[in-house]
Amino acid sequence: MAGIEVGSKCHGWRSRLVRVSWTDSDPEHWRVLELAGADVSRLAAARRWADAQLPTLSEAARCDTVLVVGELLENAYRHAGGPHQLRIGYQVSPCEVTVAVADRGTGEPLLRVPHRGGGRGLLLVDAVCAAWGVSRHDDGKLVWGRLDCETSGP
Repeated sequence: MAGIEVGSKCHGWRSRLVRVSWTDSDPEHWRVLELAGADVSRLAAARRWADAQLPTLSEAARCDTVLVVGELLENAYRHAGGPHQLRIGYQVSPCEVTVAVADRGTGEPLLRVPHRGGGRGLLLVDAVCAAWGVSRHDDGKLVWGRLDCETSGP
């Protein structure tokens, strides 16, 4: 997939332009979990998979990453017919994790005022991530969040 420039932290929150590219990055820093369909029961397994991909991160950084994984996947299950791929990118210096969820949905992820039925997911992603955004592709979209992190040891 080609890189795309997208705005992040929109709707009155912090804003900056970032470039997301999956073809130009070093493949050894990316882990991919193939997902299919709208079977939300795979959510717990995907969270465990993501946690297992980042054993050198501090506990707080792993918890934040798993939170973002869960929220982005939940949105794909709820609003886009289910994700087809979860990607975790990890860079050591500076310590940075990117979570990306690919789906075939056409809707636009938006920050919104929470209510009883939901609306808190992207607010959490916005609070935890240094940047987040959406890149559009012929077969759907990729919703991603980038987190600053620290490792657990020397």
